[in-house]
Amino acid sequence: MSVVVIGDRLVGKTSMVIALHDPGTKHVKVLTDLKKYYDPDTGLIAGTSKKEEETLLVEVKLPGGERQIQVRWIDTNGEAWSNKEWRKIYPDAWQGIQTEVSQSQAVLLLLPPHRTMIQPHLLDVDGNSNPDDFARPDAWTNNLASWLQFFNQNCATVQHILISIHKADLFCDIQAEAQRWRYEQLKGLRWIEYNEYIRNTYFNKADDIIREYNRQHSTSLRFFITTIKNPSLLELPWIHLASYLAHK
Repeated sequence: MSVVVIGDRLVGKTSMVIALHDPGTKHVKVLTDLKKYYDPDTGLIAGTSKKEEETLLVEVKLPGGERQIQVRWIDTNGEAWSNKEWRKIYPDAWQGIQTEVSQSQAVLLLLPPHRTMIQPHLLDVDGNSNPDDFARPDAWTNNLASWLQFFNQNCATVQHILISIHKADLFCDIQAEAQRWRYEQLKGLRWIEYNEYIRNTYFNKADDIIREYNRQHSTSLRFFITTIKNPSLLELPWIHLASYLAHK
Protein backbone atom coordinates (compact mmCIF):
# COMPACT_ATOMS: atom_id res chain seq x y z
CA MET A 1 0.00 0.00 0.00
CA SER A 2 1.27 3.46 -0.85
CA VAL A 3 0.59 6.13 1.77
CA VAL A 4 1.71 9.71 1.23
CA VAL A 5 2.12 11.93 4.30
CA ILE A 6 1.75 15.60 3.41
CA GLY A 7 1.24 18.82 5.33
CA ASP A 8 2.21 22.39 6.00
CA ARG A 9 5.73 23.43 6.92
CA LEU A 10 6.76 22.43 10.47
CA VAL A 11 3.43 20.70 11.15
CA GLY A 12 5.21 17.59 12.44
CA LYS A 13 5.15 14.99 9.66
CA THR A 14 8.50 13.46 10.53
CA SER A 15 7.95 13.49 14.28
CA MET A 16 4.64 11.68 13.81
CA VAL A 17 6.27 8.73 12.07
CA ILE A 18 9.09 8.66 14.60
CA ALA A 19 6.55 8.60 17.44
CA LEU A 20 4.95 5.52 15.89
CA HIS A 21 8.34 3.88 16.20
CA ASP A 22 8.37 4.65 19.92
CA PRO A 23 7.62 1.89 22.46
CA GLY A 24 4.63 3.90 23.75
CA THR A 25 2.27 2.93 20.93
CA LYS A 26 0.01 -0.07 21.51
CA HIS A 27 -1.63 -1.02 18.21
CA VAL A 28 0.63 0.52 15.56
CA LYS A 29 4.37 0.17 15.32
CA VAL A 30 6.84 1.32 12.67
CA LEU A 31 9.38 -1.50 12.69
CA THR A 32 11.82 0.10 10.24
CA ASP A 33 14.94 1.74 11.70
CA LEU A 34 14.43 5.53 11.60
CA LYS A 35 17.69 6.64 13.20
CA LYS A 36 18.68 8.71 10.18
CA TYR A 37 15.76 11.02 10.94
CA TYR A 38 16.66 11.77 14.54
CA ASP A 39 19.37 11.52 17.17
CA PRO A 40 18.27 8.79 19.63
CA ASP A 41 20.53 10.24 22.34
CA THR A 42 19.08 13.76 22.24
CA GLY A 43 15.71 13.07 20.65
CA LEU A 44 16.28 15.92 18.18
CA ILE A 45 14.55 15.43 14.83
CA ALA A 46 16.20 16.40 11.58
CA GLY A 47 14.09 18.69 9.41
CA THR A 48 13.09 17.44 5.97
CA SER A 49 15.16 19.47 3.52
CA LYS A 50 14.31 17.40 0.45
CA LYS A 51 11.90 14.73 -0.61
CA GLU A 52 12.51 11.56 1.39
CA GLU A 53 11.26 8.17 0.29
CA GLU A 54 11.25 5.19 2.60
CA THR A 55 9.53 1.82 2.59
CA LEU A 56 8.34 1.33 6.14
CA LEU A 57 7.25 -1.93 7.66
CA VAL A 58 4.27 -1.12 9.85
CA GLU A 59 2.69 -3.59 12.22
CA VAL A 60 -0.94 -3.06 13.18
CA LYS A 61 -2.73 -5.13 15.81
CA LEU A 62 -6.32 -5.81 14.78
CA PRO A 63 -8.95 -8.06 16.40
CA GLY A 64 -8.08 -10.84 13.95
CA GLY A 65 -4.41 -10.70 14.85
CA GLU A 66 -1.28 -8.78 13.95
CA ARG A 67 -0.95 -7.53 10.42
CA GLN A 68 2.22 -6.26 8.82
CA ILE A 69 1.95 -3.96 5.84
CA GLN A 70 4.53 -2.14 3.79
CA VAL A 71 3.91 1.59 3.61
CA ARG A 72 5.67 3.74 1.05
CA TRP A 73 6.29 6.83 3.12
CA ILE A 74 6.88 9.83 0.89
CA ASP A 75 7.67 12.87 2.99
CA THR A 76 8.49 16.31 1.64
CA ASN A 77 9.78 19.57 2.97
CA GLY A 78 7.02 22.02 3.83
CA GLU A 79 8.19 24.49 1.19
CA ALA A 80 6.83 22.20 -1.51
CA TRP A 81 3.30 22.84 -0.27
CA SER A 82 3.41 26.37 1.10
CA ASN A 83 5.68 28.21 -1.33
CA LYS A 84 4.50 28.63 -4.92
CA GLU A 85 7.88 30.10 -5.85
CA TRP A 86 9.51 26.80 -4.80
CA ARG A 87 7.31 24.99 -7.31
CA LYS A 88 8.41 27.38 -10.07
CA ILE A 89 12.09 26.97 -9.20
CA TYR A 90 11.86 23.18 -8.98
CA PRO A 91 9.15 22.23 -11.51
CA ASP A 92 10.44 18.68 -12.01
CA ALA A 93 10.43 17.98 -8.26
CA TRP A 94 6.90 19.41 -7.96
CA GLN A 95 5.69 17.31 -10.88
CA GLY A 96 7.23 14.26 -9.27
CA ILE A 97 5.37 14.94 -6.02
CA GLN A 98 2.08 15.39 -7.86
CA THR A 99 2.60 12.12 -9.71
CA GLU A 100 3.42 10.19 -6.54
CA VAL A 101 0.39 11.55 -4.73
CA SER A 102 -1.91 10.77 -7.66
CA GLN A 103 -0.66 7.17 -7.81
CA SER A 104 -0.98 6.50 -4.09
CA GLN A 105 -3.78 4.55 -2.48
CA ALA A 106 -4.02 6.81 0.58
CA VAL A 107 -3.10 10.35 1.54
CA LEU A 108 -2.73 11.59 5.10
CA LEU A 109 -2.78 15.38 5.38
CA LEU A 110 -1.59 16.95 8.63
CA LEU A 111 -2.83 20.46 9.43
CA PRO A 112 -1.87 22.74 12.32
CA PRO A 113 -4.70 24.07 14.50
CA HIS A 114 -6.01 27.56 13.83
CA ARG A 115 -5.56 30.42 16.27
CA THR A 116 -8.93 30.35 17.99
CA MET A 117 -8.57 26.65 18.76
CA ILE A 118 -5.44 27.18 20.86
CA GLN A 119 -5.69 27.04 24.63
CA PRO A 120 -2.98 29.50 25.76
CA HIS A 121 -2.11 27.62 28.95
CA LEU A 122 -0.99 24.69 26.81
CA LEU A 123 1.41 26.63 24.59
CA ASP A 124 4.50 26.39 26.77
CA VAL A 125 4.24 22.63 26.71
CA ASP A 126 4.99 22.66 22.98
CA GLY A 127 7.54 25.46 23.06
CA ASN A 128 5.31 27.94 21.25
CA SER A 129 5.10 31.53 22.44
CA ASN A 130 1.55 32.72 21.75
CA PRO A 131 -1.57 32.03 19.67
CA ASP A 132 -0.35 34.52 17.04
CA ASP A 133 2.02 31.79 15.86
CA PHE A 134 -1.02 30.11 14.31
CA ALA A 135 -3.21 31.15 11.39
CA ARG A 136 -6.49 32.99 11.85
CA PRO A 137 -9.59 30.86 11.20
CA ASP A 138 -10.26 32.46 7.80
CA ALA A 139 -6.66 31.91 6.65
CA TRP A 140 -6.77 28.35 7.99
CA THR A 141 -9.98 27.68 6.06
CA ASN A 142 -8.49 29.16 2.89
CA ASN A 143 -5.46 26.92 3.33
CA LEU A 144 -7.69 23.86 3.65
CA ALA A 145 -9.58 24.98 0.53
CA SER A 146 -6.25 25.02 -1.33
CA TRP A 147 -5.54 21.48 -0.17
CA LEU A 148 -8.98 20.35 -1.32
CA GLN A 149 -8.29 21.91 -4.70
CA PHE A 150 -5.02 19.97 -4.83
CA PHE A 151 -6.93 16.76 -4.03
CA ASN A 152 -9.48 17.58 -6.71
CA GLN A 153 -6.72 17.96 -9.30
CA ASN A 154 -4.46 15.10 -8.27
CA CYS A 155 -6.36 12.48 -6.27
CA ALA A 156 -9.08 11.21 -8.63
CA THR A 157 -8.05 7.57 -8.06
CA VAL A 158 -6.85 7.82 -4.44
CA GLN A 159 -8.99 5.48 -2.34
CA HIS A 160 -8.54 7.11 1.08
CA ILE A 161 -8.02 10.78 1.95
CA LEU A 162 -7.49 11.38 5.65
CA ILE A 163 -7.13 14.85 7.18
CA SER A 164 -5.88 15.32 10.72
CA ILE A 165 -5.44 18.46 12.80
CA HIS A 166 -2.11 17.74 14.44
CA LYS A 167 -0.78 18.99 17.79
CA ALA A 168 -4.10 18.22 19.48
CA ASP A 169 -2.38 18.71 22.85
CA LEU A 170 -2.61 22.47 22.18
CA PHE A 171 -6.36 22.66 21.75
CA CYS A 172 -8.17 19.90 23.64
CA ASP A 173 -8.08 17.55 26.59
CA ILE A 174 -6.20 14.77 24.83
CA GLN A 175 -6.63 12.33 27.72
CA ALA A 176 -10.41 12.72 27.66
CA GLU A 177 -10.57 12.43 23.87
CA ALA A 178 -8.32 9.38 23.92
CA GLN A 179 -10.43 7.75 26.61
CA ARG A 180 -13.55 8.31 24.56
CA TRP A 181 -12.15 7.33 21.17
CA ARG A 182 -9.32 4.85 21.81
CA TYR A 183 -9.34 1.95 19.39
CA GLU A 184 -11.04 -0.47 21.77
CA GLN A 185 -14.01 1.91 21.79
CA LEU A 186 -14.11 2.39 18.03
CA LYS A 187 -14.67 -1.13 16.74
CA GLY A 188 -17.55 -1.51 14.33
CA LEU A 189 -19.78 1.39 13.40
CA ARG A 190 -18.29 3.82 15.92
CA TRP A 191 -15.79 4.81 13.21
CA ILE A 192 -18.68 6.66 11.58
CA GLU A 193 -19.54 8.32 14.89
CA TYR A 194 -15.91 9.31 15.44
CA ASN A 195 -15.64 10.86 11.98
CA GLU A 196 -18.79 12.92 12.45
CA TYR A 197 -17.72 14.06 15.91
CA ILE A 198 -14.25 15.18 14.80
CA ARG A 199 -15.62 16.95 11.76
CA ASN A 200 -18.37 18.77 13.66
CA THR A 201 -16.19 19.64 16.66
CA TYR A 202 -12.83 20.59 15.16
CA PHE A 203 -13.46 21.22 11.45
CA ASN A 204 -16.65 23.24 11.85
CA LYS A 205 -15.04 26.43 10.49
CA ALA A 206 -14.68 24.68 7.15
CA ASP A 207 -17.99 22.85 7.04
CA ASP A 208 -19.20 24.45 3.79
CA ILE A 209 -16.12 23.60 1.73
CA ILE A 210 -15.95 20.08 3.17
CA ARG A 211 -19.60 19.48 2.39
CA GLU A 212 -19.12 20.71 -1.19
CA TYR A 213 -16.03 18.52 -1.71
CA ASN A 214 -17.79 15.41 -0.44
CA ARG A 215 -20.79 16.18 -2.64
CA GLN A 216 -18.61 16.19 -5.75
CA HIS A 217 -16.45 13.15 -5.02
CA SER A 218 -17.12 9.46 -4.47
CA THR A 219 -14.25 9.26 -1.96
CA SER A 220 -15.36 11.13 1.14
CA LEU A 221 -12.84 12.80 3.41
CA ARG A 222 -12.13 11.24 6.81
CA PHE A 223 -11.18 13.39 9.81
CA PHE A 224 -8.87 12.89 12.80
CA ILE A 225 -7.01 14.75 15.53
CA THR A 226 -3.49 13.61 16.37
CA THR A 227 -0.61 14.42 18.66
CA ILE A 228 2.69 12.72 19.38
CA LYS A 229 1.84 13.17 23.07
CA ASN A 230 -0.99 10.66 23.03
CA PRO A 231 -0.40 7.30 21.31
CA SER A 232 -4.09 6.38 21.24
CA LEU A 233 -5.00 9.40 19.14
CA LEU A 234 -1.86 9.13 17.00
CA GLU A 235 -2.60 5.55 15.99
CA LEU A 236 -6.17 6.06 14.78
CA PRO A 237 -5.54 7.15 11.15
CA TRP A 238 -3.26 4.15 10.63
CA ILE A 239 -5.65 1.71 12.29
CA HIS A 240 -8.42 3.06 10.09
CA LEU A 241 -6.36 2.30 6.97
CA ALA A 242 -5.23 -1.11 8.18
CA SER A 243 -8.80 -2.04 9.13
CA TYR A 244 -9.85 -1.37 5.58
CA LEU A 245 -6.95 -3.36 4.12
CA ALA A 246 -7.74 -6.30 6.38
CA HIS A 247 -11.03 -6.73 4.55
CA LYS A 248 -9.59 -6.42 1.04
